[in-house]
Amino acid sequence: MSELRQDILTGEWVIFAGNRKKRPYDFIKKSVPKTTGTEDCQFCPGNERFTTDAVYQDGENGKWSIRVFPNKYPAVSGKVTDEDAGGDGFYTSFRGNGAHEVIVDTPDHFETIQDFDAGHLFRVLKVLRARYENILSRDGIKYVQIFKNCGPDAGASIMHSHWQIIGVPVVPEEQTKTAGTLKSHRIKTGECLICSVLRHEREIGIRIVGENSRFTALSPYASRMSYECDIIAKEHISRFSEFDDRALFDLARLLREVLSAVRTLRKEICFNLCFEDTPKGRDGHWFMRVLPRMGNLAGFEYGTHSYINPVLPEDAAEYMRKIISQNSRG
Repeated sequence: MSELRQDILTGEWVIFAGNRKKRPYDFIKKSVPKTTGTEDCQFCPGNERFTTDAVYQDGENGKWSIRVFPNKYPAVSGKVTDEDAGGDGFYTSFRGNGAHEVIVDTPDHFETIQDFDAGHLFRVLKVLRARYENILSRDGIKYVQIFKNCGPDAGASIMHSHWQIIGVPVVPEEQTKTAGTLKSHRIKTGECLICSVLRHEREIGIRIVGENSRFTALSPYASRMSYECDIIAKEHISRFSEFDDRALFDLARLLREVLSAVRTLRKEICFNLCFEDTPKGRDGHWFMRVLPRMGNLAGFEYGTHSYINPVLPEDAAEYMRKIISQNSRG
């Protein structure tokens, strides 16, 4: 029997329909890299000339482990000004100014984030924090999104592992909805809604994937994607820039554990990592989403902004806990 659940932050509805896992599938989809070498990869050490100039690099050309540079094909670029707002009097528009950077997180063309040790992932997170602070501090930037597309089904266009960070002069709709919901809940109860969700989930335990001193990983009650996992700060912290080094190391450790379970879901599984930050000038509670790409959005999702998920979060959490426990025992 199917069940409908509502996302407590956005109000979106998710249909959980386990029988969808049994439906036939007539297509074969293969993602074959165009290249297998490093000579023509613009993100490999020694090929720095193929990108824009670095804004951060932890070594000389050809000898770095983390490198950051403006995206050569940016979604937004340029200084935000007061004259950017536009439209024709009926519709609203905004000039495409903002910031869009690429963070290459390994010099190894074939290494993936699942292969990183906690120390290297910690260093990557520190670089992301520094670039986040830099972009958020710019005039006119209202929201900064950090994300990582792992694999072609997750939107990656280049094989070499990397992150992206985009600063925009508007607040996206999902973040607007979430901020509004959090504000309403605080006015009504005096509490942060995400703090309340975290307390409730830790009390019942059935959707908890793992945790450490600073973060809890859980399968959301109304998860939109199969085996979706949120990693939530236990402390009420609004922005990624507010985490100290110890918190970033704990985040690196827990993210590695979650990804160790994600990689068992399917051979060469694709997934997205999305930092859910707080718009400038507002109060919020930081968390990140781990989104395995087990299927594609289709007409119902695009037509309704609701989702159909064949895997209950309780079952997903149980599976991921089991894998993480097995890995911890060696």
